[in-house]
Amino acid sequence: MENLVLDNNKFEWQKPLREALVEPNPDKLKERVAEAEAAIFLRLQALAQSSNGAVEKQALQDASQLLLSLKKGALKFPDWRAE
Repeated sequence: MENLVLDNNKFEWQKPLREALVEPNPDKLKERVAEAEAAIFLRLQALAQSSNGAVEKQALQDASQLLLSLKKGALKFPDWRAE
């Protein structure tokens, strides 16, 4: 399977994701992550009623996990699943 999470310019939601991944400034990173999350959410909503797009849906889930890792690591967000 091709890596659609960061596959250049295949989907619109990838641009804000890439911008978040390369943002060095922690203050701007919060904004970039929020923009990427919004783009992913909007695309998931658009695909929700479609039986097509399984590969893109998986890429969106992978991108969401990547952003979660970025938030916990770089932004020191708490891990709500930790005990």
